[in-house]
Amino acid sequence: MEEQNIHIDEIIVQYLTNDISDDGKKYLDSWVEESEANKSYFDQMQKVWNKSNGLEAFCCVDVKADFDLFKQRVGMSSKVIKLSVRRRFMRVAAVMIPTIMFLAAYGLYQSVPGFGKLQAFNTDGDIDKVVLADASEVTLNVNSKLVFEKDFSGKTRRLKLTGEGYFKVAKNPDKPFVVNVGGTEVEVLGTEFNLEENVNDQTVHLSVTEGRVLFTAGNEAVEVVAGESAVCLNNKITKGKLVSNNCLAWRTGQIVFEQASLDEVLKTIVDHFSELEIIENNTSDTSLKITTSFTNPSIEDVLVELRIHFKKKIEINDNKLIISD
Repeated sequence: MEEQNIHIDEIIVQYLTNDISDDGKKYLDSWVEESEANKSYFDQMQKVWNKSNGLEAFCCVDVKADFDLFKQRVGMSSKVIKLSVRRRFMRVAAVMIPTIMFLAAYGLYQSVPGFGKLQAFNTDGDIDKVVLADASEVTLNVNSKLVFEKDFSGKTRRLKLTGEGYFKVAKNPDKPFVVNVGGTEVEVLGTEFNLEENVNDQTVHLSVTEGRVLFTAGNEAVEVVAGESAVCLNNKITKGKLVSNNCLAWRTGQIVFEQASLDEVLKTIVDHFSELEIIENNTSDTSLKITTSFTNPSIEDVLVELRIHFKKKIEINDNKLIISD
């Protein structure tokens, strides 16, 4: 068989596509063992191949600027050896694979937290805070996630939230701060606000405590200022007065009720305690109001006082809060 100069990439693609002969596999193993450089090159190709199928676009980017930066950080050179050609289509694959791998690696750099420009911050059972590159602070509730650019090198400081977070944004009029959550977008210049995605009822809740933000969903954009809140459901935004700071109780530990109805109290309790998801109210008399406060209470602390004040039977069954006469 005719001997020709071909790329080692052809042998690697045969291996990655499970179409390599025994002789080819032996040759590849031998080549990888020849030097640390060969091993590093093979590992890089295999890593990119395995990860490139699951890319998820994060945000709009300045392609030219990011691509120039990427080329400075990632180098993928080709190496040449002698080996017999087995199939014509493998020659085509070998020619294409460096470009495919390079573009896949660039996609990973753009889109996958931890690989390149993006970073992810997760909380499990504890509330935690992260300070961003621009000195903005984000406190995340339990079971929440924030994905953001490490250095905010673009024209926009863009982040993606899953769960709930309280944002204290450093002012920079020349670089808007944009948070994507649950199909909505919140844009600010410098402010403080709480943002929550409720996966149970498919809503996004925004509460602004300082400054102003632009809340966008679909084709609708609403300005929300300090002392106001907004809820988005099915790309429809409803704005109202921020009647209490109980939406921040997960962060402050303070729950305050001022002439609150039973319905208001029950909703606040379910929102605050993660083990509760459903309210089953089997009582018709909800005319009583309550004024009280709690600091870092247990759920039983709250229920004991509510039972006494409202003279109702209030029990928990699994994740359901049940109220009856």
